[in-house]
Amino acid sequence: MAPSENDIRTLLSSQSYSASMVQPLEEYLAAQTAGEAPYMFDAVRTLVKLYQLFPEHSKEDLTVHAYLLAMLEYPSTDNLALSYMIPQPILSKDVCASIQTCLTHLSACQFAEFWKNYEALESSADPVVAGVAKRSVARLQASILQVLALTYKEAPTSVVSKALRGIAAADITALQSPVVQSASADSVVFAASADNTKREKVYQEGVSFSTIGSLLSKISQ
Repeated sequence: MAPSENDIRTLLSSQSYSASMVQPLEEYLAAQTAGEAPYMFDAVRTLVKLYQLFPEHSKEDLTVHAYLLAMLEYPSTDNLALSYMIPQPILSKDVCASIQTCLTHLSACQFAEFWKNYEALESSADPVVAGVAKRSVARLQASILQVLALTYKEAPTSVVSKALRGIAAADITALQSPVVQSASADSVVFAASADNTKREKVYQEGVSFSTIGSLLSKISQ
């Protein structure tokens, strides 16, 4: 049985870096990827750090799983913090390379390109990666809606749909995102906020999603 969230928090607060921490943190990582435990960045980060300190315990597949979990926290910067601790040979492998490509597109708000590359994770030969990726589509769509809502008070449904992997207005509504006020065949209206109402921001052709990249920190804080 995997340790509980409280067990892991106690472990992290009571010990300095020790090889004895590896096994419970690995078990908790497995519980996170299975959707049986809440995401905890400190646990993920500490495990990857321990792999640095005790390379004899390092497991490449679990490092990849940790990196994937961090990516799914978009738009947080957890993935960036982890990337500095992952050895380059692992980062250059297929799955990590796909994650990095996905992160590049997300950070640039190139959502259509992100979804094209995300397919590589869903079809990964690693069943854990594939399973987590398939289960996390709606979660990522909700995160992207949060990012769009930082800039736009209203946008064409066709544009929002493309950013959300081609889903229809009814599917946008079904996500039950608190940042979406309404979604019709023509437009998506976002809930008013201090950010998207400063100049009554309505989507216009030629406005690039990359212009909202600087606002991502507002969500991750």
